[in-house]
Amino acid sequence: MPDQEGGRREQALRRCQQEYQALKAQMDGLGYILQGSLRERWMQCGKQACRCYTDPGARHGPYYQWSWAEGGKTRSIYLDADQAELCREWIGNHRELERLLKRMRTVSLRAARLKQIDRKGVRRKCGK
Repeated sequence: MPDQEGGRREQALRRCQQEYQALKAQMDGLGYILQGSLRERWMQCGKQACRCYTDPGARHGPYYQWSWAEGGKTRSIYLDADQAELCREWIGNHRELERLLKRMRTVSLRAARLKQIDRKGVRRKCGK
């Protein structure tokens, strides 16, 4: 029985390795990555004589704004339509990368448990 359990464990480890390699291959296909978000904004100019002042459907735009966190502060810049399209793609790549990394962590934890490496039994501080 113990030998059969070891065989199952090795088989499960091979599946983990295959899944991990497949995830790495998916990462290879990603292009540039950017953190942050992209907003499309339609603005009211503030001139009382302009249609946008009374009609929300006549607002000016679209204006594209990329925002990201840097040094604990939110930064943002306005982009033209071509730049916004690139940023949209690269932000999507970043989100896909984060999704793949999360799955890789899950597979790695499963492999660690199969190798009988488990965080639950580890003491937080040495010598205490």
